[in-house]
Amino acid sequence: MEETAAQAEGQQIPPVDFISYLANLVETGRLYLEGIPNPETDEVVTNLPLVKHIIDTIEMLEEKTKGNLTAPEANFLANTLYELRMGYVRAINRQETVTQQDGHTEETEDA
Repeated sequence: MEETAAQAEGQQIPPVDFISYLANLVETGRLYLEGIPNPETDEVVTNLPLVKHIIDTIEMLEEKTKGNLTAPEANFLANTLYELRMGYVRAINRQETVTQQDGHTEETEDA
């Protein structure tokens, strides 16, 4: 039996299951909510459209797997989806607040 490169190097790769798949999606969403530094500019980049896409993907998985998940899987899905949604809402609200403050500053400077 052939070994994968990761096994040959002694690294443990967790088995692919529903929870680990969701965890990967959620972690990607969290990274883009918090921002990822651009290595060239050091500017922290968020990607809210990608976060929304991940939320939509998890919602689709929730609908398609309804009634077919174990209790731990269903709980993990519901909890992480809620957490990601709330993070997205907070990020949108922060973005709107910054936009409003910038608009208010510009109006004040023009006066």
